[in-house]
Amino acid sequence: MMATPLERLGLLEQHVQRAVELIETLRGERARLERENAELLQQLEAQGRELGELRARLAGLAQLEADHRRLLKEREELLAQVEGILKEIERLGV
Repeated sequence: MMATPLERLGLLEQHVQRAVELIETLRGERARLERENAELLQQLEAQGRELGELRARLAGLAQLEADHRRLLKEREELLAQVEGILKEIERLGV
């Protein structure tokens, strides 16, 4: 049995209404995803800045560690010199 033009029109209206509802749902979902994307981009930028700061801090710490090692070596050299001078003084009997 063939549907009457009126029944077909009613069916078409239902399909159009459903399509409109789906479009509205998709627009809402798109807006939500755009907001979420913007938030994630902000977080990414903040983390990028933080990473830069941490790298700079790490470079500073590496420099401090190198300075510390150099100063320890200088200290050992000075202690050796002082010990040498004390032995020389002892040998001279001063």
